[in-house]
Amino acid sequence: MSDPAVTAAERCYLHARELADRLELAEALGTAEPGLAEDAAASRARLLAALSAVDLDTDDVTRAAADRQAGCSVPPDTADRRAVEIMRRWVEAAGGDPAASVQHSQARPDAECEALRDTIERDYSARQAAVEHDGRTSTRLAVLGSLGDEPDPERRRRLFHALRPVWQSIDGDGDDSPYRRLLAHSARRWAHGSPVAANAAALGMAVSEVEPALVAILETWRVVTAGGPPIEPWDWWHTYGTTARALRAAVPLHRLRPLSDAYHAALGANPVELGVHYDVTARTDRPPVPVAYTTFGSRPRETAGGWTRAVPWVLGTYTAGGLGELTELIHETGHALHVAAIAARPAFADWPDSDALTEAIAELTALDTAEPAWQEHWLGVSVPARTALRDRYADVMLDVCWALFEIRLHADSARRPNDVWTELTSTYLGVTAHPELSWWAMRGQLVQEPGYMVNYALGPILAADLRAAVRAARGDWTTGDPGWYAWVSEHLYRFGLARSSGDVLRDLLGRPPSADALLAELYRAA
Repeated sequence: MSDPAVTAAERCYLHARELADRLELAEALGTAEPGLAEDAAASRARLLAALSAVDLDTDDVTRAAADRQAGCSVPPDTADRRAVEIMRRWVEAAGGDPAASVQHSQARPDAECEALRDTIERDYSARQAAVEHDGRTSTRLAVLGSLGDEPDPERRRRLFHALRPVWQSIDGDGDDSPYRRLLAHSARRWAHGSPVAANAAALGMAVSEVEPALVAILETWRVVTAGGPPIEPWDWWHTYGTTARALRAAVPLHRLRPLSDAYHAALGANPVELGVHYDVTARTDRPPVPVAYTTFGSRPRETAGGWTRAVPWVLGTYTAGGLGELTELIHETGHALHVAAIAARPAFADWPDSDALTEAIAELTALDTAEPAWQEHWLGVSVPARTALRDRYADVMLDVCWALFEIRLHADSARRPNDVWTELTSTYLGVTAHPELSWWAMRGQLVQEPGYMVNYALGPILAADLRAAVRAARGDWTTGDPGWYAWVSEHLYRFGLARSSGDVLRDLLGRPPSADALLAELYRAA
């Protein structure tokens, strides 16, 4: 039974989170709700007042937070303390507790770092949305898509170099690099506890296991793809774009939603019935969404009649159709299905404590688009498994390189980023060395949240492991399994922050996560 003061604070917290969700969503949709920002600020003030009335041992709250960070199981009787720690952390991050911000300033980026990051982000956002080439204006993602389609190597080279202004927004001219100035700040913070270590702990992994696992993945890829000629960086997307080109006609833009909806409905997870909202078409009244994402429209709550689901929103801008956009839509719908299944008290009704697990959960179904049997059933056409798997995991290999890039630069920030990136991509991916090109600097996450790229590397490890476990329990779901969503919700989706990611994984897998399942998938592409 919860402490009455904690219960009262959680009611305030739920209201504050829902107003914050509405505010975020209104900004993303380009709509306006007069007075909403003021209401949101007032709700945070009420939450602060409610939290001040909670009389729990601060040391116990801190210990519970430390145990959770270390991936330790937290006894049930500390649930209230964990709830209070989560609520306090959120209201501080939302700007509602200036005193706490001062108290914890050592753990927060300093003003100079935040100003530098904001400047880089603004420049990056503007440049990646307006790439000029051959007299046309395009986006970074559209250019990468064109690199996969363009048959002329010289035109691919020119397209690739059209991205140079995007790289320069992050790396400058190489000598005066905004990224390297930002790296100096984040490297100091990582020395006292890196996001990589925190994520590994949350998953039940030792941080010392992360880099060797990522290197093993790249080594396996090198073995699987051995014998091919060196690949120019501008040819990478074309080399591993065979599947997308072969299936493009089967996935026109107007079929994206119907295909995704039909596939998920066959798994007992019809997005319409679950109340998933989408805003994924190009619109003139708002700029394109540079990277698709999923968020909460409202939070789940328990009522006398049972649970009221959260309302998930998927936002993006799809303009071309094709397998890439379909896979991304299925990935984001995977996030939405996860949100819709969360059934936890207000303080715990959020994403898990590991972003890597969050990304892996979305890949449970998204990885199916690389399976020839899935392609044949849902699209009516397919490519050989070797081709489909290589094309799908080529993107993962780049993500693994970006993760190692961040880990190694934060370990030795004096190194030149171009040299680290060239070493990784030429050694493991067979990409021709171009240390004069900062083509690593095309991912905004490197600036927005240093260390986040490791989630895209650990995510496929977890996804392969989880897919193998679900398949062992339920069999293949390629053509449908009406009980799939209920089973996965019970074992994986529903917890939010109520249980640590490490505990959820151990219960489902029977052990800590391992890269073995992913390595086996890569060998299927040999």
